[in-house]
Amino acid sequence: MDIKRILGLPDLLDVKKIVCVQPHPDDNEVGAAGTLYKLAQRGCEIVYITVTDGRGSGSTGATDPAEIVEIRRKERLAAGGIIGVSKHFTLDFPDMGDYTEQDILHKLIPIIRGEKPDMLLTVDPWMPYEAHPDHYKTGKAVAAAMLFSSNEILFPTSEPFAVPQIAFYATSHPNTYVDVTADWERKIASILAHKSQFDNLNWPMVKTYFDYEAGQLYGKLKQNHEAAGYAEAFKVLTSHQLHFFPAALYS
Repeated sequence: MDIKRILGLPDLLDVKKIVCVQPHPDDNEVGAAGTLYKLAQRGCEIVYITVTDGRGSGSTGATDPAEIVEIRRKERLAAGGIIGVSKHFTLDFPDMGDYTEQDILHKLIPIIRGEKPDMLLTVDPWMPYEAHPDHYKTGKAVAAAMLFSSNEILFPTSEPFAVPQIAFYATSHPNTYVDVTADWERKIASILAHKSQFDNLNWPMVKTYFDYEAGQLYGKLKQNHEAAGYAEAFKVLTSHQLHFFPAALYS
């Protein structure tokens, strides 16, 4: 059964507005920049929400938290400009802070209701072995926000809005693959805009890994492991699949 078809939901590349929620200032680029650039070229409005301020980065060369935050902010804006992000929101939680999923949720819902996207995009909090609290707290909060942004009883302070779909990147159980071969260099450029994170001696190894993983995903997309190209992968679900729906893992 294809719930998306039953509900008449658009494919990922056909959405007109997408809200992308990332734990840190560079996660959306690493996870989905090729797809986001492709969407921007199709006229999709791309909105970023960044949960933490990036102050926990030890690779900026700065030690003052305010200076680190400013470096990460400028890099985020530069990267977003490369792929066509039209609007930015920041929640300004500190990296590895003692904030909770509920704290994120209460900040997300008014933004989501105001933006009224066709789809949410975020990191998959259920990826096996994901140990970073900022990542799994963000992913779970976004999934919960999708469920509760339409609930006027629990969240009565703004007009309810039901988000039709959510897409998770960095997922171990993808059901959607996007060919980003033509957009790969743009993705890499957007990642490199985060100079404090990637402009270092480790970059050749990291780039090789990115190329390899995207090549493997392309092989799955084409059902031919000898095919040459790059792809990004997502777990795309509806709100119906985010509660009491064991088959979501296999959807």
